[in-house]
Amino acid sequence: MNEFNRFIFYPVTGWHIGPLSNHKALVLQFSYLDPEASREQAPQETLFLGLTIEMAKKLVSNLSEQIEYAENNVAKH
Repeated sequence: MNEFNRFIFYPVTGWHIGPLSNHKALVLQFSYLDPEASREQAPQETLFLGLTIEMAKKLVSNLSEQIEYAENNVAKH
């Protein structure tokens, strides 16, 4: 089991993303490893998640901020 600051996390192994036909929105699906599954088990996949264009832009912005923070404030190993 992987524990990170009091919660179990599921490592992301990939994703599928694309436009939602006839809508100003995107569809996103993550692949991830279940930390409680055997190592031989293939990655799991989430449901298809819908994001408006505005939500997707906010997600990109927030990810960029968190990447910058992690790169500048996490101790190097």
